[in-house]
Amino acid sequence: MPANIRKRGENWYVFVEHHGRRIARSVGPSKQRAEQVCRELNARLVLGDLSIFGKVESQVPLFRDYAQSWISQYVEIECKHSTARSYEQLLRVHVIPYFEQKRLTEITRELVKKFVAEKSRTRKIVNEVSVPTFSRNTLRLIVCVLRGILNSALEDGLIEANPASRVGKFIKSEKPPHQASAITRDEAERLLAAVDEVCGEWRPFFLMSLRAGLCKGELIALKWGDIQFR
Repeated sequence: MPANIRKRGENWYVFVEHHGRRIARSVGPSKQRAEQVCRELNARLVLGDLSIFGKVESQVPLFRDYAQSWISQYVEIECKHSTARSYEQLLRVHVIPYFEQKRLTEITRELVKKFVAEKSRTRKIVNEVSVPTFSRNTLRLIVCVLRGILNSALEDGLIEANPASRVGKFIKSEKPPHQASAITRDEAERLLAAVDEVCGEWRPFFLMSLRAGLCKGELIALKWGDIQFR
C-alpha cells in the first residue's frame, strides 16, 4: 500500500503500511511538506527501499519510557496531586509491568483486550469465598490510564489509532455472593443499646449515622455549622 497523508488537528501525518501494520509520522502543519514527504516515500518504496521502516520503528519509544514521560509532562502538571498519585500507582503496579517492553506501535487492540480480560479474571479469597480482585471501577481506572497514554501517543503522531478506546464493554461486572441489605428497626435499636452499654458518649455519633445515612468519613468531618437546627 502506498504512503498517504491525513490531517489530525493542526498537523499533517504520513501513513505507510508495513507487514500489515501502519506507521504514522507527524510532518507538521504544512500540507505541502507532507505531500513532498509522501512522494519521496512512495518513490523509495517503488525502488524496494524499505530502510525507512527500520528507521521509523527504532524511533518509536517503548511504552515504559513514554508512560513515564506522560506522567511527568502531563499528569503531574495538569491533574490534582491526589489524581496524579492514583494514576502513577495504577500505572506502576498494573499497566507498565504488562506493556513495558512493547513499543507503542506493537500494542494492538487484541493485546489490550487480553490485558483487560486477565485483570477481570483475577480473583482472591475473602471469608473463604472467591471474589474478583478488582472492582469494576478499579478496572475502569486502569483502562483509563492506559487509554490516556495512548491518546497522547496518537496526538504525537506515534500511532494511528488508540487500541484502548471503547474497551469498557469487555469489563464485565459480577454480583457479589452476598447482597447487602438495610438494617432493620429492631437491629438499629439493638445497636444503640449496645452503644449505650459500651460507649454511651458515642450515642449521638451512631444515631446520626442511622438517621442521616452518613458514612464514617462524613460523620467525622461533620461540624456544628453543617446542621440546620430550625
